[in-house]
Amino acid sequence: MRILFFGSGDFALPTLRALLRSEHEIAAVVTQPPRRAGRGGNLRATPVERFARAQDLEVFPSQDVNAETTLAYLRYKQADVICVVEFGQFLRESVRAMTPHGAINLHGSVLPRLRGAAPVHWAILRGMNTTGVTTFSLVDTMDAGPVYRTATLEIGPEERAGELRGRLATLGAATMLETLDALAGGKIRPRPQDDTQATFAPRLKKSDGFLDFRLPAEHVLWKIRGTWPWPGARAVFGRAGVQALPVTIARARRAEGPARCKAGRLDEDLCVSTSNGRLEIVEIQPAGKRVLAWRDFVNGYRIRPGDVLHLPESEDT
Repeated sequence: MRILFFGSGDFALPTLRALLRSEHEIAAVVTQPPRRAGRGGNLRATPVERFARAQDLEVFPSQDVNAETTLAYLRYKQADVICVVEFGQFLRESVRAMTPHGAINLHGSVLPRLRGAAPVHWAILRGMNTTGVTTFSLVDTMDAGPVYRTATLEIGPEERAGELRGRLATLGAATMLETLDALAGGKIRPRPQDDTQATFAPRLKKSDGFLDFRLPAEHVLWKIRGTWPWPGARAVFGRAGVQALPVTIARARRAEGPARCKAGRLDEDLCVSTSNGRLEIVEIQPAGKRVLAWRDFVNGYRIRPGDVLHLPESEDT
């Protein structure tokens, strides 16, 4: 089939690579326009644009994919289907109707669970043991279109969102290719979702990473794993007479035995207590610094029993 590929973020790259290796033809790659990034504010193209240009693919950066200029370009390409992976713009019906097979999207959950912008993070934040990917037809309602294929995988007990995202991107590439192959052969029809089973995964805010050690240890671990690398599980080290130190906890694990002191306080083993159990911090990142092993942080910042990890007061903390 002749494909228009709509994608912007790195989650889309495994699918674009799979399509390049397939028998399908990529008519063009549509992506978000370059954005200013970094301290210098230089324009930076999307990961998809950079990869596509390196492969000599035709690239069309679009500020508004629904604009008439974009529609004219899409009509000219005469594609069979639109393949959408982490694109970042809403496709109206005028775009979706541009091809005989409409627009097929890859989503990082097993729909109808975890509809929304951050399904990978929320799968961990909600303590799920399994998740997956879905290919489905785009409609006007977010992530509610009929489903073509799903595939599942188990979430590792210490797996973080960034790591899970990579595995789902790879699984999604294979699932999208299977969908397109079956569609080309007339061997697949989408099935409607059960909207009564829908759950939602909204875009994360910085405050979604705020750590509250008054919660059970398991819930604190979900937040540490589910918010890495962004927004990160954030807390503030406090000690009388010492300036507060904002930190992001990158890795932690359950420590044996019950909590030995007040929630958020470090015990004699330098484990942090929660409302139910205690945690051993493995890696930590002081604000503006690189990630450190816990022992290096303890030695460098002279951490000692009795120090407290506070809940940040605001997103600017």
